[in-house]
Amino acid sequence: MVWGSYVTKNPILLADAIELAVAFDDERYGGQFTRAEFQNLVATEDLTDDEQSFLGGDEADERNDQFEQALALMRNRAIWLGETYPFVVEDNEVHFVSRCPLERHLCYLFLLICSNSNSVPVLKSRLPDQFEDLCREAFRSLFPAWAEVLSFSQRSEDRKKHFGYSAKDAIPILAKKLNTNVLHINELPDTQREFGIDLIAICSFDDQVPYQYFAFAQCTIGQEWWEKRHEARADTALSEFIHLNVRHTNFLMIPHFPRFNHDSWSEEHSRTGNCILCDRLRICSLLEKSRFFEDAKLPESIASVFTTLKANLVVSALE
Repeated sequence: MVWGSYVTKNPILLADAIELAVAFDDERYGGQFTRAEFQNLVATEDLTDDEQSFLGGDEADERNDQFEQALALMRNRAIWLGETYPFVVEDNEVHFVSRCPLERHLCYLFLLICSNSNSVPVLKSRLPDQFEDLCREAFRSLFPAWAEVLSFSQRSEDRKKHFGYSAKDAIPILAKKLNTNVLHINELPDTQREFGIDLIAICSFDDQVPYQYFAFAQCTIGQEWWEKRHEARADTALSEFIHLNVRHTNFLMIPHFPRFNHDSWSEEHSRTGNCILCDRLRICSLLEKSRFFEDAKLPESIASVFTTLKANLVVSALE
């Protein structure tokens, strides 16, 4: 784990760091994290922002306050997420709820890793694609069973199967699905451009009149996720090539958890507005409501993620 001053000054980041330490750093923490562990961390790690290599009394007290806030936040996460949350806080100690994690626990841990991709290098390389696969399942739950929910990102199987890799092939097919026209068809790039759209949901009216009901989503694990909030809007991404004179719903799906409270974002409105933001809590909630975790056969892409994840958990060594 890389702690650092920035993490220990922010209860949201600190809560994530504690969860990661419990789940994946068996050598150092043995599947639990206590107040004593944090105090030792404050005493031994370089958590300062300047040349000073230790924390003064006031700064150490401030860090302890942040630890208390992080524990309070984790207790709230347990309330908000219910059985999906894999940790428990008891007597100022954080540990796993169970030594045998359920699929819903693995889902939370996977999103936790996506939020902190540098902390678990063994799982890092395919996280963006795997995160998109999980988001597609959550996104699907927002629409009726007969809706067409597809990945449009350039590396996805859906893009290859339903649209074609080249934008020159994919955009006319998308336009047809939406009952609209292609503009400047000869200027479409012969590359795998996705125009900021990772997921598409279309509810067809079974006629040829413009337009079908549709929604677009952008999925990102980037730390500065708010910079992507406009990408899945047709007037931003596709106005040059598809005639869409209609408003639609645009989503931004992130694995981060920007909440101190249940009823407000911890980020300012300029970072959360102009999109439907689906964070770690909303993604888990959508999957829970769709009974995704009760499916006897998970999608192969998701099952492989969970298998890899379980192999790297501290609890797997404790069973």
